[in-house]
Amino acid sequence: MSALCYLKTVHYIIHRDIAARNFLVTQHGAVKLGGFGRARYVHDDDYEASTSEMISVKWSAPEVLVTSRYSTHSDIWSAGVVMWEVMTRGQRPYEGLSAEQAVLYVMNGGRLDHPNQCPQPVFSLIRSCWQHRPEDRPSATDLANRLHSRVQLDLAESVIPRSSTHCQTPTSSSVATDSAATEFESERTSRQMSVKQPDKCGDGDVDDRSATSSSASSSVRSRCGPQQESTGSAEDLLSRGSKIRQSLNKFAIWKPS
Repeated sequence: MSALCYLKTVHYIIHRDIAARNFLVTQHGAVKLGGFGRARYVHDDDYEASTSEMISVKWSAPEVLVTSRYSTHSDIWSAGVVMWEVMTRGQRPYEGLSAEQAVLYVMNGGRLDHPNQCPQPVFSLIRSCWQHRPEDRPSATDLANRLHSRVQLDLAESVIPRSSTHCQTPTSSSVATDSAATEFESERTSRQMSVKQPDKCGDGDVDDRSATSSSASSSVRSRCGPQQESTGSAEDLLSRGSKIRQSLNKFAIWKPS
């Protein structure tokens, strides 16, 4: 997130290709943003690309899919997809959907599902990056601050307070308590490392949104044809803007003005 904060401070560099594949990890564990081949320097935080330009469909915001308009807000959408990639250990977004199906899914209000290992507060933060209106998404600075606060809170909660600092002779009750705590911690670790089936989110509102997204996904698949196997082809990742808008026009989701 610090990379996005920096890009906004230079007023403005729009990256336009933020995805997990463009983040590099150094030998010292530092994560750096690369892939600036499609970046643009603009003065008013707005860049309209050619309608025939290739688009990274599954990482792109609705305004990019519809009008090829990029901004720091569209970069935030892509950053949300990157966080989803991290939380799913590198799964491909919208797995099983073609580029055309993914576009229709997003424009119908569909969003990526809640990863099994992702805490609810973190997923709520990720979803805030996928607001349909660009101005409703958090800024890079706000996103970085909220992530930092979340990490600090998790670290604070992980610290086990001790009643005293001096050594005491263990009693039978303290041994039993320590044994129970060790057993609980072992069981919790085992559950975290095991493969869990998808369960309900902690927030009822998110459950409703997930149900809506699943319904939208089913509708997209029925309108676009049978679900396709993920092939990893370039067509699955990139598509021309003009081709995307032909699909939206065909299904009456968007019409040229």
